[in-house]
Amino acid sequence: SRGGCFECKRRKVKCNEAKPICAGCIKHETPCDYPSAEGSSQRMPPAPPPRPDRLILPSLLTSTADSSVAAAPHGIGVLSTGPQQSLEPDPTTPLKRLGSFNTEDMTLWHQFITSTAASMSGPWVTELPKIALSCDYLIHGMMSTAALHLAYLHPDQLERYQLLSVQHQDVALGPFQIAMSNITTENCNQVFGFSLLLMVSHFVSFRAPEFFFHSSATGNNGLSDWVIWHRGCQTILNQARESITSGPLAPLIGEEQRARIYTEATNQPSGDENDKSLENLLRCLNESPAIKASTTVAEMEAYEGATTRLRRLLKASSQTEDSVIRRAFASIWPVIISDVFIQLLSQLKPLALVIMAHYCLLIKNCHSCWYMEHRAYHMFDAVKQNLSEEWTIYIKHPLRVFAAAIREDDANLAA
Repeated sequence: SRGGCFECKRRKVKCNEAKPICAGCIKHETPCDYPSAEGSSQRMPPAPPPRPDRLILPSLLTSTADSSVAAAPHGIGVLSTGPQQSLEPDPTTPLKRLGSFNTEDMTLWHQFITSTAASMSGPWVTELPKIALSCDYLIHGMMSTAALHLAYLHPDQLERYQLLSVQHQDVALGPFQIAMSNITTENCNQVFGFSLLLMVSHFVSFRAPEFFFHSSATGNNGLSDWVIWHRGCQTILNQARESITSGPLAPLIGEEQRARIYTEATNQPSGDENDKSLENLLRCLNESPAIKASTTVAEMEAYEGATTRLRRLLKASSQTEDSVIRRAFASIWPVIISDVFIQLLSQLKPLALVIMAHYCLLIKNCHSCWYMEHRAYHMFDAVKQNLSEEWTIYIKHPLRVFAAAIREDDANLAA
């Protein structure tokens, strides 16, 4: 129709001309713009909105949060989409538009359904492609993830595939944010699936390691922002748990539940080096007069809770070779720590950083997964750079582990 919105004209479909948003744009979750009364109906559609740096979630204070927190720290209700990429697009490369795909994009789709999804297990292979067919932003998310996988597989074409990944994610973020502001039984699986794909992109080791470093200039809180992201995914699940757990992505929740049950059954200390190092830290918390004098009761409980839960997860992770369950262990800890601990981490408190250094050991156990390979190294580097020398005594064990791993990697490269 002549009076239809630009998006319906671009898609060459009939527009019902409902305002402010027509039925087609509601269905496809796209911006809806109409020609002005005095303007020509042949005017080109507006350019895609710039990529948002941060996505606003309704709340990131989940049921696992510490109820003693009166107010969330700055940024705790904000979901970071990751650092901006430094890649400059080729001026001859056409911009990606929502729901518009070319031959190169079909190659990415094929990569996802034949290889990338299989590397992630479960419903990624069979169910996610099905629910994406009615959700353009989820298709773009899958293509973005496939491009990251190809960048990993073909490091000689790293920049090309990174750029493709960023382009597809940029297009998807706007409609994803719209959908996230109104999660329903109809769109919850698509929203949840896309949020997990974003989490994968945050893990990818070759994407902006500096994301873990605190920067007052950019407002990036580094490690604490990364933790908050995982809690954001949990919040989406909490908002529509019944629909998601009975839907096509339910096996993903089953993996986490299986990991939680396995962890709960792990009551006795393991006695290995991981456990001894954390036990020493707990002893320091309880016996050091200086720490007791400078730490509130709520802060002490946050440290102890984070350490105790991490001990159990590390033990459980060391007792299985199942890579899927190990990934589930790594995803549980950011969700079950308290908001007070996240505040302490955002303030770069030494004890919070020491505990985070040990969490890097849990991430390292997932090194066989392509998108988590070497991520633990970057996280640990961020911890080290923010810890003064007097605190390095408490991360001697992680230091030894990562030093040995780096030597092994160097030897393998030289072979």
